[in-house]
Amino acid sequence: MEAKLDKGRLVPILNMMGYNTLNGTDVWKKASDNPDEFVFWGVDFKKNEIFKWVEDHREYDVPEDPIFMELKSLAESISDSEPSTDAPKSTEQSTKEEQPEEGSTIKDNASPVYENNATPTYLLDLIHGYVGNDVLEVFGDTGSGKSKFAMAVAKEAIASKKKVFYLDTERNLTEADIACLKGCEYKYTPIIDEIDRIVQKLPRVDVVIIDSIGFPVLTAYARMNMKQKGDALLKLIAIFGDLKGWAYLNSGVVVVTNQPESEFNKEPGHILRPFGDKSQFAAKEIWKTEIVDRKPAYTNIRISAFRSRSVGHRTKIADMKISSNGVEVV
Repeated sequence: MEAKLDKGRLVPILNMMGYNTLNGTDVWKKASDNPDEFVFWGVDFKKNEIFKWVEDHREYDVPEDPIFMELKSLAESISDSEPSTDAPKSTEQSTKEEQPEEGSTIKDNASPVYENNATPTYLLDLIHGYVGNDVLEVFGDTGSGKSKFAMAVAKEAIASKKKVFYLDTERNLTEADIACLKGCEYKYTPIIDEIDRIVQKLPRVDVVIIDSIGFPVLTAYARMNMKQKGDALLKLIAIFGDLKGWAYLNSGVVVVTNQPESEFNKEPGHILRPFGDKSQFAAKEIWKTEIVDRKPAYTNIRISAFRSRSVGHRTKIADMKISSNGVEVV
């Protein structure tokens, strides 16, 4: 567009409309609520563009899209009115590097604190950069590294003197793993009713980890009648709601692992979502773990965005390597 976008006046409105930016970049985005769509809408103040991101490219003329047209009309109406009185940018601000295109990795997109795992709180900083004080859901197939990721987060938090509450529902952790969690409050139960009671009375800590939320329901799901299945899913939604409320009230972070929904009775090409029906919408971000390479000495895993308010679907968040030397996330 020809008129200069007024960042000072547009950003507060974009924020109220559900748009946000990652690590203070000049691109504000809002992703589609449909996880099956690789779509989001955005404003690029650096390039002075209003766009719709589809699959792997930007589109600038989408008159049939009401969200795009609303965004374009808003930007044009503000740009055509009296300009903002914001102070001019400093030389340092005006010479910032060009922001990368969508679909780039977190290592490309992030501020320096996220570029490598040299900082003692790399994982916590990475997660907080995406969700703030809210809930991160990590799901994937069995053996795709969900519990290893949760353990790595817990160990980093403990090492940095943060208080951690770890609720294990699968017994995936070995005795050695549990010993490594010394310094945090650890509990085990595979019973969904007990999990529900625990979540309603969580302690005041910095990080809560639940590994995993869906397993206790999945193990009993086949024996349930329709009413019991509905009640179980409602309880799962309530648990997510309690976790979200806890994160807000305690300025904490919650990491929840989960399994994918069943493939049974799904149409060809259906993208499997986290188990739990509407509970997924309570998480601020949903990431997916996938094995990309498995050797006798190590397993390489890709962590990517499944449903994100900051980046496009399947954007790489990080790589994780599991070996006899431990877990490395980069």
